[in-house]
Amino acid sequence: MKIRYKAPRKPRNPLVVLVKQRKAGSHAPDMKTMRQKANLALKKQLKKPDQ
Repeated sequence: MKIRYKAPRKPRNPLVVLVKQRKAGSHAPDMKTMRQKANLALKKQLKKPDQ
C-alpha cells in the first residue's frame, strides 16, 4: 500500500494569502496619542501669557 500525499493547492492570486493573514487594527486613538495631545495642550496653556 502506497501513501500518497496531496500537495495543497496554490491560490490563483498569490496576494490573497497575505491579505487574509493581515488583521485590521483598532480605529480608536491609543493611549500614546492621547498623552501626546494632552502634553501639547498643557504646553500651549503654559506658554500663553496670562491675560
